Amino acid sequence: MQLSQFVTDYDESLLGDTYIDPLGVLVIWSAFGGHVFRNRVNSISNDVRNYTLNLMNHRIIRDLIDDDSVVVSRALESAIGDKHSLSFRQACLIYLENIFSYSLISAEGGAGVETGGILGGSKGRKALEESKGNPELVLSHTKDAHLLVRQLSLGVSGRYKTPFMEIGFFDTHYHYHLPESDGLWARADQLFQRSVRLRAVYDAARAHLASLINASTTKASSPPRYSFNAVPSSLKKAYQDAYASPGRVGAETRAFWLELTGLDHGAAGALLSELNEHAADDGEVRLADEQLFRLAEKRCIKLGDDDAVRMIQHILTLEPLLAEVDLLFKLSLHRRNQRMAEVEALWRGMARDETTLPMLAVRIREFSSLLGAIKGTAAARLEKLLMAASLETVEEQLRGLLEYHAGVMRSRGQFPWVATKSADLIQVEARTQPLPDKDKRAPGSWVNRYYLPQFRNLVDGFRGVTA
Repeated sequence: MQLSQFVTDYDESLLGDTYIDPLGVLVIWSAFGGHVFRNRVNSISNDVRNYTLNLMNHRIIRDLIDDDSVVVSRALESAIGDKHSLSFRQACLIYLENIFSYSLISAEGGAGVETGGILGGSKGRKALEESKGNPELVLSHTKDAHLLVRQLSLGVSGRYKTPFMEIGFFDTHYHYHLPESDGLWARADQLFQRSVRLRAVYDAARAHLASLINASTTKASSPPRYSFNAVPSSLKKAYQDAYASPGRVGAETRAFWLELTGLDHGAAGALLSELNEHAADDGEVRLADEQLFRLAEKRCIKLGDDDAVRMIQHILTLEPLLAEVDLLFKLSLHRRNQRMAEVEALWRGMARDETTLPMLAVRIREFSSLLGAIKGTAAARLEKLLMAASLETVEEQLRGLLEYHAGVMRSRGQFPWVATKSADLIQVEARTQPLPDKDKRAPGSWVNRYYLPQFRNLVDGFRGVTA
């Protein structure tokens, strides 16, 4: 999540959706998933088409900034800033993203064009309908130009900002000329030169944006506005051809992105090999997440990659505890009012007892590198969960878990979903939940997925698989 539009510093404790993460464990498991996938894949950056679009947009802007023949007039500068300002970069990014979205959506239903995964698709579709196919485009970094709500953080550039910074293309302010970045941009140029389709988009989009900047006579402080019909049809067609689907983009960029992201090495590379090896004819991999991680562990052991083995073993050791505390918490939400003993009976009915959580907690504490792999909010929350899990009786474990939950919710300025009301009574303040299916929650079953589905989505794009 990118929160750069706010003046406050980023707070990792706010990560995730507070309405589906009452135990605040997303910040824990996402840290370990981030280690495996090198922060290149997460819940919002996992589409090879958007990865490539973001690369192209930034390369175009970098090119325009370096081109002395592209001049921002004083009038335009008052609206979007000079060529070296962050606002200029943001205005260009939003404009290019919106042209892409409208170009693909307007071709919806055409041969090979897939609009699933296009950010702003539903809003773009509505805007096209209301404007009879000719929506307004604004060259600006302000809300007036946004197709998406909070587009600077939730659009393509915002969602893929962290992976691109991690790779080294730019810093948080989109400064493109970093010590390590020139070589990366040179490799991007090679990608666009090799692909006829991508080069056609690049050339057309660059020429169009440069012409708007050079020709702009906007009034002071008023961002220029254009109609979608004024965008060259050749540019729209080029987008529709090159970016018709993630599969089409992935087929041309697979080797590039695997090399740049490093996702074909280490723990991620082992998982990639297992996904490839176990993919059916339709591209589907019918293995549970735990199975894939265990197969990847064996592969890394065979390769002698100790770091990769350790990353995977962290997850294999951590997830059983997170899954079990999730189960105990869900049992506490079963009825509006319950006695501690009633929740314990449900716990035992699910084939658990007072030793379940302590044994899992011991395994984690004995794995010293696991606890040292995270810090900040994630480390603090895991330590509190371990303390609750290490208590002797089921009642004490439940009480400790509910106290932990209350602390997480207080940190968010919210009320706990369930709380103790007396020595042995707990009360649900939120919506009650049905009992988990015993067959689906056998001891050792997983709940969290460590970005494996997102990695699969990226890999499916490489294979040309339609999501």
